[in-house]
Amino acid sequence: APKPKTARLCTIPRDQLRIDDLSVQIQKEGAEMALSQLGTEAWQLEPQGVFELLRKIRESGTSLRTFAKAKPLRGIVTGYNDAFLIDSRKRAELVATDPGCSEIIHPYLRGQDIGRWQSEWEDTWIIFTRRGVNIDAYPAAKDHLTQFKEQLEPKPEGWAGSNWPGRKSGSYQWFEIQDSIDYWREFEKTKIVYQVIQFHPRYALDSSGVFGNDKTFFLPTGDMFLLAVLNSPLMWWHNWRTFTHLKDEALSPMGYMMEEIPIAEPTPSIREAAEKAVRRLIEITCHQQQTQRTLLDWLRMEYAIEKPSNKLLAVTELDSDTWVGEVKRIRGKKLPLTAAGVHALRDEYTRTIEPARVRAAETLNLERTLSDLVNQA
Repeated sequence: APKPKTARLCTIPRDQLRIDDLSVQIQKEGAEMALSQLGTEAWQLEPQGVFELLRKIRESGTSLRTFAKAKPLRGIVTGYNDAFLIDSRKRAELVATDPGCSEIIHPYLRGQDIGRWQSEWEDTWIIFTRRGVNIDAYPAAKDHLTQFKEQLEPKPEGWAGSNWPGRKSGSYQWFEIQDSIDYWREFEKTKIVYQVIQFHPRYALDSSGVFGNDKTFFLPTGDMFLLAVLNSPLMWWHNWRTFTHLKDEALSPMGYMMEEIPIAEPTPSIREAAEKAVRRLIEITCHQQQTQRTLLDWLRMEYAIEKPSNKLLAVTELDSDTWVGEVKRIRGKKLPLTAAGVHALRDEYTRTIEPARVRAAETLNLERTLSDLVNQA
């Protein structure tokens, strides 16, 4: 018979495999795939419709590197975080002793701190002693790092032992950041930050000059349309079929892969509408983050809730009764709620949570609007 033009493709999650009924499962759940997809390049094992949509997206856009006129840059590898990362209290101590060391202490983001549209800084700073820094000009920072000197020493070239207590070999001084960060000035500019390991599309705009660890990447651009594309369902759908998959199906947006993802050039009207929506989403996200911090602090002080549950962390999804019931459940029988306590909780719901729920509904509408705009582009 003539060679067929299609093959039958069926993607079966291992927990849904019915080995005794495999042929029927393939017939019912499979889809046709053109044999022309199986060329000399890496195979894209997708149904024809998916394959065509991927091709359309890729052909209608230019590479991110070309669109942004920049490429992704990695966060900082210190080689020993315990020495270089400090909290606000320690920073205040160092600056009080030596005001000049504020020049080399910067706010710092970890991968887990990066949110969608806007990150939430968690009181972490980095002592950024880059290559060539004169550490003697910052005596307080030097004193702090000296206590970790053994762990910070670079391993000598040719060292034959097996248990070197310090960092890896390199052309850096014991008090310097391990890896050369020649582009460090870019951290101080407006940029788009994102995680190295992604379970959801979380790309955020940063204009505050925060530095980032090696579990973060950033794009040195403040293009809000690009931010909209990166956070869109369409681009997540594309990246799911493009990026390397890690444990638990996390995605790894490696630098060279990110450089090549397709970004469509928007019309002026699409760009204007997208930028307006993104600005509002950033504004709402900041407001919601502050609301959550304030609520959790209030619950800690007034209701002795030190560790909030997942429900309380998603408080805009709760109605008034569920809100009161969750606080009651966490406090337990040993700390029963009084009538006054219930009344205060309902008042706080009306004052704080109801407006946050309105903003959450606005967020959903804005997200849908942005998704449509990205699809149009």
